[in-house]
Amino acid sequence: MKKMDIKYGIKPLSEEESDLLSEKLDAYLETVIPSAPGTPAQEEIVLCVKDGEGQMIAGAIINIYLWGRAVLSTLWAEERYRREGLGSLLLQEAERVAAGKGCRIMTLATLDFMARPFYEKHGYRVFTTNRDFPKGHEGWSMMKWLEGGLSEYVPSHNSAALAYQVETGAKEEARILHRALTHFNEENIPSEHDEIIISKKLVDEEGRLIAGISGMAGDWNACSIDVLWVEEAYRKQGLGSYLLREVEEEAKTCGTYIMLSEAGDWNEGFFRKNGYTIRGTLENYPQGHKCYELEKRF
Repeated sequence: MKKMDIKYGIKPLSEEESDLLSEKLDAYLETVIPSAPGTPAQEEIVLCVKDGEGQMIAGAIINIYLWGRAVLSTLWAEERYRREGLGSLLLQEAERVAAGKGCRIMTLATLDFMARPFYEKHGYRVFTTNRDFPKGHEGWSMMKWLEGGLSEYVPSHNSAALAYQVETGAKEEARILHRALTHFNEENIPSEHDEIIISKKLVDEEGRLIAGISGMAGDWNACSIDVLWVEEAYRKQGLGSYLLREVEEEAKTCGTYIMLSEAGDWNEGFFRKNGYTIRGTLENYPQGHKCYELEKRF
């Protein structure tokens, strides 16, 4: 690896370069497994519920990804409006919107101080268990096939269904929802530090970008790998493994004790070779394939 340090320069990866690598990765994945006709484009959808004065009291954020997967990244309601059925109202609308966009599956993550039983009542099941993450807690990744039908669960307290309507929100509502969920999480599990982006790139002798990686060292001392890309002409030289180790070493200095990533059945061997283990499997996604959630603990 010392020879690699000399041959290729390693530098910080800019946000613009990270976005470029994400686009390259998405384009590559389309060549590996082309999206079916009618598959929705990637986008973020914000849903919100407002009171009579136009103030948001609850909301949800859905992110749509390749191959018709919708991820419910946020579901939140102000405390004084809880137990009125707002969560069910938003979740059912999220499913309806995602299915209308052509999504086959909805996934989400929840923790032991959140609402796993709530999601199970709506037909979601666990496909990954995260033990001791965050430290001293347990979390789960859950999924539901939207093709099997949308949720018809009716909560015992369901006044929200008659009192409120779900509206489409914008970026400002998304920011409010993100802050509210972050505050809720912080109350239950105080953060160790702010989120830290760890991004690196390799450049050739002329300074051209040939490989890059971007990760996030989260406030609960886990680091997720979001993008890892090597230009085709430079593959099979160990550059991906080199960059992965560089991020791991820097993440350790931030207190990270667990690395997280996702891979498909076409590239999970790379992560396994680098010491990652499968913590959960999403069957038949993409259709006819498998998607894995992986981890590496220090």
